[in-house]
Amino acid sequence: MMRDRLAVILILIPTGIAVLVAGGAVFTGLIALLLGMAAWEYARLFSAPGKNIPPAILAASCAGLVILRGFFGFDHAGAALSGSILFSTFWFLLRYEFAGESKAATALGLTLGGTLYLGWLGGYFVSLRLLPYGYWWFMLCLAVVGAADSAAYLVGRAWGRHKLARLISPKKTWEGYFGGIAGATLVGFAIAWLFQWPAGAGSGIHPAGGLLLGLLIGLISPLGDLAISMMKREVAQKDSGDFFPGHGGVLDRIDSWLITAVIGYYAIIGLIPLLPY
Repeated sequence: MMRDRLAVILILIPTGIAVLVAGGAVFTGLIALLLGMAAWEYARLFSAPGKNIPPAILAASCAGLVILRGFFGFDHAGAALSGSILFSTFWFLLRYEFAGESKAATALGLTLGGTLYLGWLGGYFVSLRLLPYGYWWFMLCLAVVGAADSAAYLVGRAWGRHKLARLISPKKTWEGYFGGIAGATLVGFAIAWLFQWPAGAGSGIHPAGGLLLGLLIGLISPLGDLAISMMKREVAQKDSGDFFPGHGGVLDRIDSWLITAVIGYYAIIGLIPLLPY
């Protein structure tokens, strides 16, 4: 098990960095593929007799939203999302009327929820990378969320006593949560301090901004982990899939990252520029 986990990490890290450096269509294509796979896992999690979520439609919707974000930004995002909602509605009306799926309305709600959660939020991976100096900002956000996860695990394991979410994720503790915030804030400050020179003065990367980014990601990104845990617990599944040996599915791996991309994007364009440095 540990050997599988290490092998996956050793493959993913250099591959991820290479794709991140490449940016453009290569980066957008990989993100679209990953979000499509996560959507497929989501559909399989919630599908049941009489409540069938079409994985191909959901995966295509999510991947399509990401690809359009990559090529057009937010220019056509509203139209694409609206079109996806209308198509899904039409599909489930047909399923109810002609296939007798009595839970088609529930499946429609789950499909629309998956489209928004994975397709719309997932598009912020691309939006973050497309920012000026997006490579550096993306790397900073990844370092921060990694520090938050690691610090939360280590602190929670050593000193965790008070349950954070007893029903959703019994192993998580308030001590671990605050440890994650501290770790993310410190790493955000330190990495921003290191990145400000290679990124250049025009990047807007500076220690105060890194500290704020770390604080916000540390505070809010655990919502992603808890949300996916809640979904899996509702359907009595430990993992969303087994694509990554020893790590679970794609959805399991990107849970906190989805929230991080959103928080990072809006902090970078709206809050960090207001800070004096």
